[in-house]
Amino acid sequence: MRRGLWTDQAMAQQAGLGAARRIGDTAGEAHARHGLALGYARSGRFRDAYPYFRQALRQFATIGDYSSQAIIHSSLAWLAERRQRPADMLSHSVRALDLYRAADHQAECAKILNDIGYSHALLGNYQQAITYCERALAATRELGERDGEAATWDSLGYIHHQLGNHLRAITCYQRSVDLCRELADRYNEAATTNHLGDVHRSAGDIGAARRAWTHALRIFHEIDHPDGDHVRAKLCFRDDRPHDVPSQPLDRRANIRPAEKMQAS
Repeated sequence: MRRGLWTDQAMAQQAGLGAARRIGDTAGEAHARHGLALGYARSGRFRDAYPYFRQALRQFATIGDYSSQAIIHSSLAWLAERRQRPADMLSHSVRALDLYRAADHQAECAKILNDIGYSHALLGNYQQAITYCERALAATRELGERDGEAATWDSLGYIHHQLGNHLRAITCYQRSVDLCRELADRYNEAATTNHLGDVHRSAGDIGAARRAWTHALRIFHEIDHPDGDHVRAKLCFRDDRPHDVPSQPLDRRANIRPAEKMQAS
């Protein structure tokens, strides 16, 4: 899924779902449905993703798997962001944190602090956002959770961009991009590089902005993702005026993870 092999991912999850049904494995069905939902969501097929998320959430609730329920709420928070519903994003993120705490899952608690912080940023609560994100950054670095660290640097980049701190935003976004490359996370490398281009444009460096957008577009094209259309529109738009205050980006990053095969003790 990180490499954008959407068809292969869906085929594998469909095979798993069929096998789980044949042997009556409810937990296996839930994980396969969630896997399908993740692939559909990350590839931009949101309408196909929602029913699978909801079905998997009900099944995880039935078997008492707090951690997996939390991960689905985290995914639904990401989808709420895509639909520009930050209040819903915050609600799902807080619910996910409660469930992770019930499952005593410290690593995921650290990651969800970033989601809560980013939700506050979208709502314009920048000081609260920074507080949550800095807590998330400290925790993910201590735990060695590099994907969570990458997501948090991206959030901090957005916050500082909104506050007009362009140099700080560029530093944060670049750290996120570097981590995405280490993780071979192609979608999030493209998404964050796109945002890096937005900061360069706001700072008045149109050349750097276009280089970043071109790189992001190349990755989106290679993984056949529809977000490339929005980046292409930026490259085609011949407006070289800097913008001090950025508009809200279409998407921050794909902060969606597979549910772990773990149940609350």
